[in-house]
Amino acid sequence: MKNLTYLLLIIPILSLFSQGIGINTTLPMATLHVNGDMKFTPKASDATRLVGIISNGEVKEFELGNSFNITTGTLTVIPPIDSNIFLIGDVDQVLTAPTTSQYDNYDIGLANINIDKTIIRVFGETNGYSVSGFTDGFDGRIIYYYNSQNNNVTFFDLNLGSDAKNQIITGSGGNEGTTGEGVAEFIYDGSLEKWILINIR
Repeated sequence: MKNLTYLLLIIPILSLFSQGIGINTTLPMATLHVNGDMKFTPKASDATRLVGIISNGEVKEFELGNSFNITTGTLTVIPPIDSNIFLIGDVDQVLTAPTTSQYDNYDIGLANINIDKTIIRVFGETNGYSVSGFTDGFDGRIIYYYNSQNNNVTFFDLNLGSDAKNQIITGSGGNEGTTGEGVAEFIYDGSLEKWILINIR
């Protein structure tokens, strides 16, 4: 009689597991069916981890690395970039060309749209123009400023039109530039807090 009682108790349990386990539901539609809120307490209090399932089915936490970024709640995956590949970004001067001849604290998108770009292609200017400095420099940041138009561009040496941390050191003590189309190479020196003009061609 005792064996029969055990058997009668085991059958409903096996039936329960074959249908799945339901929390707050009597008709589970998966192995584990939760009807309602579920709370997961991560190991860290900051948003630097993801929760995922590994190949054996275990739930694990993963730290975010350089290839993952969360911005305003959206996860983006940044593919690894070959160090020998220089990505090209664009700056359109069409809207500023009629009113601006000297670009002070010039925002060419180094902190946003061109954050991962090394070659910055500039176009849309209708006259010759000058640049006294660039925003968002950081130590070791390199840019190739590609003036892709026939209008001349002049880079001012330590010009007060731009904030001190955005200014350019041309190396010659004077202003330098391209005659029409050309490329100027800059690197940001974090200790000097200046853009250094390395080469122009």
